[in-house]
Amino acid sequence: MTEKKNVLHIDHLTMQFGGVVAVDSLTMDINEGEIVALIGPNGAGKTTAFNAVTGIYPPTNGEISFYGHPIVRCHPRGRMRHIYAGSDKDLFAAKKVLLPTPDKITKLGIARTFQNIRLFSGMTVLENVLTAQHLRRSASFLASVLHLNRAEEEMMHTRAAELLEIAGLTGQEDELASSLPYGRQRLLEIVRALATHPTLLLLDEPAAGMNPQETLELAHFIREIRKNFNLTVFIIEHHMELVMEISDRIYVIEFGRQIAEGTPGQVQNDPRVIEAYLGGDVS
Repeated sequence: MTEKKNVLHIDHLTMQFGGVVAVDSLTMDINEGEIVALIGPNGAGKTTAFNAVTGIYPPTNGEISFYGHPIVRCHPRGRMRHIYAGSDKDLFAAKKVLLPTPDKITKLGIARTFQNIRLFSGMTVLENVLTAQHLRRSASFLASVLHLNRAEEEMMHTRAAELLEIAGLTGQEDELASSLPYGRQRLLEIVRALATHPTLLLLDEPAAGMNPQETLELAHFIREIRKNFNLTVFIIEHHMELVMEISDRIYVIEFGRQIAEGTPGQVQNDPRVIEAYLGGDVS
């Protein structure tokens, strides 16, 4: 059996805001083709970890590698060295700091959605998808202004139409994104992420606000896009039925620290996980 490539390696990631350690020495591995979930109670540090991976927050400490190549790295510096309350303070001190911006992370092949929908509400459904594709556009600004890139523009429109068809949004291309039903807006945000040609897709609570039928359709949609686009998927989700149904592996964090990792069955029966979600003594 061929060993799967490691797509994302998070190594001792720590995020500290002032005196508050939101994520403390989190280490994770996500392999090619997997759907891996990161779960935990509200305020556990899940979205903070996503923000570090995608370049929105520079981590206080730790390293993130994509297909074996470090893309993000930092260690406590300046005033933070004196107030640092996390673990492994000097683990990366001798290495070069790497803090790429979110657009550079996306160009590497990492795309994400957000917990709160961030569509371009004043644009149409089609325009939202086309805008995302401009990240990969080869034509210069001048060529675009002079309409010298018609072939590329036609390819972008074809690609957008194909993505919208997969999401069941064909026929709604000219509608404002904000006019779509909530569940459709969630799907559009995923489509917009797909338009950047990712190999790793990060989904931040994609089922939030969805009804049971929409959640069922979402589970099917995530499986289909993983298969059709050869994606690896990293998901944060509070909807436990969805997590247990689609995940290959699950990491659980509480107060910023990992407390469990394993298959859905292993995690579901872990006493530490039960206690973190339900509270009390489970012995």
